[in-house]
Amino acid sequence: MYNFFAKLQNFLESSTDHSTSDHTIAEYILRNLSAIPSMTIYQLASACHLSPATVSRFCRKFENITFKELKEQASEFIDFNRNEIQSRSLPSSLEAVRTYFEELTSSLDETEALLNEQALQDAVELITKAEKLSFFGVTFSNVIARNAQIKFMRLGKYTASYGNHENQLIEAESLQPDDTAIVISFSGDTRFIVKLTKVLKKKKIPIIALTGNSAGHLAQMADVILRTSTEKLEAFKSPLIEEINLQVLINTLYMMYSASLGKK
Repeated sequence: MYNFFAKLQNFLESSTDHSTSDHTIAEYILRNLSAIPSMTIYQLASACHLSPATVSRFCRKFENITFKELKEQASEFIDFNRNEIQSRSLPSSLEAVRTYFEELTSSLDETEALLNEQALQDAVELITKAEKLSFFGVTFSNVIARNAQIKFMRLGKYTASYGNHENQLIEAESLQPDDTAIVISFSGDTRFIVKLTKVLKKKKIPIIALTGNSAGHLAQMADVILRTSTEKLEAFKSPLIEEINLQVLINTLYMMYSASLGKK
């Protein structure tokens, strides 16, 4: 579902001209998402002050699909987001926040306990040797990947990170054995991560896995595994605890690699 949002966002980010038809359509869809499944192509075209043919061209650029298929994807995305909060009987806001801090603190202690010195050293060695460092992840893990790209770029590494699935797969295909992939996924078992890691292994790209699942597909495919706590808040789909622990692992790698540079 994230790929639907990521592709629309790409249309907005790829052009500095906000008056283009692609930008106009993508922005309208994101602003009026709930209305899209019930709209005709003529209604969307009229709302954007464009022609139906222009909307059809947008759909082909989006994923080589029809307008009907675009509406179906929008509907699936809406349904997915409706279930963001799993429980309708959540505690009061302040009580929930206090519980969150308690569980987050506990999870960070667990993540610290899971840090493996040899794995960290192996990861730093791969990062040091890498001609290019590529970060991969979807949904919230993609935010962490983009953050990591900037962090390591500032340490002098040639880095890359992309938003949607297609560009990440293209990046994986373009890597060489002297590059390194850092793949971020709490579960390590999503369909895209399975597909991505198969591409990386076929290309013989070293993989550093940041995951909460030591038995997951990502961990099984990785050369180095850095584990986080398995704790999460069951009432929410958004990884309110998992994302912090994954970010901590990136920060740990950043600090360890920075220290290795200081020794040179």
